[in-house]
Amino acid sequence: MKESATLAVAARAAALKKQGVDVVAFGTGEPDFDTPANIKAAAERALQAGQTKYVATPGTAEARAAIAAKLSRENRIACAPEDISITAGAKHAIYLVLQTMVEPGDEVVLPTPAWVSYRPLIELAGGRCIEVPGALANGFKVTPAQLAAAITPRTVAVLLNSPSNPCGMAYTPDELRALCDVVAAHPHVGVISDEIYEKLTYPEQCPGLAPWSPGSYAPLAGRVVTVNGMSKAFAMTGWRIGYVAAPGAGAFIPELIKLQAQMTNNIPAFFMPAIVEALSDRSAPEVERMRKAFAARAAIVNELLPAIPRFANVRSTGAFYAFPSVAACKGLRSPGGRAITDGQSYAEALLAEAHVAVVPGGDFGDCAADHVRITFACDEATLRKGIARIAEFTGSLR
Repeated sequence: MKESATLAVAARAAALKKQGVDVVAFGTGEPDFDTPANIKAAAERALQAGQTKYVATPGTAEARAAIAAKLSRENRIACAPEDISITAGAKHAIYLVLQTMVEPGDEVVLPTPAWVSYRPLIELAGGRCIEVPGALANGFKVTPAQLAAAITPRTVAVLLNSPSNPCGMAYTPDELRALCDVVAAHPHVGVISDEIYEKLTYPEQCPGLAPWSPGSYAPLAGRVVTVNGMSKAFAMTGWRIGYVAAPGAGAFIPELIKLQAQMTNNIPAFFMPAIVEALSDRSAPEVERMRKAFAARAAIVNELLPAIPRFANVRSTGAFYAFPSVAACKGLRSPGGRAITDGQSYAEALLAEAHVAVVPGGDFGDCAADHVRITFACDEATLRKGIARIAEFTGSLR
């Protein structure tokens, strides 16, 4: 296995910063905000109250009930606490889901560009990753016809992620329903819906855009596994709190919990009250404040990136990413003499000469080698500074 491209870029940027280089880091997908104070206080109270022992592997009844209530209320996914397991981050959740679902030789259909870890996690489970490329001209979105053509008798699941990492786009509810209709026509196929960025959608950039969960769609009842967590919307990346919900899927969650019990058991017990607090109405204003800040940054990105010659870009309408194509830079050289052949060489030259860290697109899918991912989880001044450097560097290529 290769190392995570995003973590590798973060490590190189950190090494340069340690040497005193002024690096603008657009690599890691991590909110720059602190965890809201009320959530931290809930964990502190639990810690001081002695909630430091083992709890049930899938989490406390109270935390699972809070997640079930959230899914029922916000996502219209009817579920009970018993349909849920709380995991060590959403990445762990996806690992467990795939290990539980996939047998060697099974196929998982993945619209790409897609998060760098999906393919390795599918392959670790013994599965085959079947990529379905979303065209830049179609906003990186795959069509129902493309999805239908990719499904075979060996397909066990379609893995959807909206809003998208790395594309920064979000499917509309109608677009997602159309993809789910394709899956509904194949009773042997389920949906894994990664909704970690669900609260980070920007109708300011795409009027009418709103979250929609495949798990709420009646034609797919019992065939959707929903993955989510606290990392992105609540600025809790370091807490490593994710969860899986699979209502109506029979023994799926109990079987997943068996594997989880042999791997990690429960996450820290004193995090359980923090989950309840995060999903309460008391956290909503702070979550919305952060969303609005990201929406304002998306507006900046959508203004500045299209103005860069040789860039081709899709508007950012969700998450905190842009995924421009640098294909028009191929065949050119940087002022330092570095040849630009793809997104990887562009990103390496950009970091070395302009001191801006972006993630090369190759690990996001076979269709993404000529792209780079820009993360705008930073303040507006840093964002403008970094994009100005990118524009100057790109314009200097000859």
